[in-house]
Amino acid sequence: MSEVFAQLVNVVGTGKVSSAISHNLLGKVRFGYVLSREFEKAKSLAERIGATPVTYSQDFLLNGIVLFGLSDSVLKDAETLVNGKVGEITAIHFSGFHPSQILPRSWNPASMHPNCAVADENVSFKDVLFGLEGCDSGLEVAKEIVDIIGGRYFIVPTDKKVLYHLAAVISSNFTVGLASLSEKIYEEIGLDEKTARELISHLLQTVGDNISKFPIDVALTGPVKRGDWKVVEMERAAFIEQFPQFSKPFSSSHDCGLYDIFIDILKDIINKP
Repeated sequence: MSEVFAQLVNVVGTGKVSSAISHNLLGKVRFGYVLSREFEKAKSLAERIGATPVTYSQDFLLNGIVLFGLSDSVLKDAETLVNGKVGEITAIHFSGFHPSQILPRSWNPASMHPNCAVADENVSFKDVLFGLEGCDSGLEVAKEIVDIIGGRYFIVPTDKKVLYHLAAVISSNFTVGLASLSEKIYEEIGLDEKTARELISHLLQTVGDNISKFPIDVALTGPVKRGDWKVVEMERAAFIEQFPQFSKPFSSSHDCGLYDIFIDILKDIINKP
């Protein structure tokens, strides 16, 4: 019998990712405890997955697999939170930033980070790529969990975890920031918010599709790719007018700030060897 199927799966913390992972494991594993600071939160998730709800102040003992759905700021306190209530466990956390080593070595820790936006527990992890990292025994359990919920995985070196997370932040969080600038411009020209978001979403989807199919330099479109430098300069002036707060120089070589920096990034893409 596999490691995951042979052991109880416990959940510490009822955040979006831990709840979604649990929901995707429903009917495929046996659950033990759901642990939260607030009993009602523990009870709510426990009732949905067939587990026993507890708070940190109650008597319990964690054995088997423990999924730590704690925020990055709280994860470092995990050992203190469950002090004296841990038996033989394999600890899996979902932080993209922290390495597995933030948890005690005796817990056979691993990290398992989904590369997707998790809005609620109903998200499907089918074909989602997970970044896995940790000790050998922890990794084996994490791999099985990913397989069970239909995902895929790659291994992240422990000493590269911060860089790994930075790449994800640039691709996802920074993109949302840029989308907010687009939304402001669309509203300026008279589009309602719903139409603006639909337009931005469609553009991002097509860009994502192109990136999945082609190298970055081939996926790139637009005036820089075409060499339409007059358009680039005219839109530079429009950007400065629309967003003066982001047009302050970041350095002596960037008069416009944000716009010039991104133009330089795009130039670097098309000029790479």
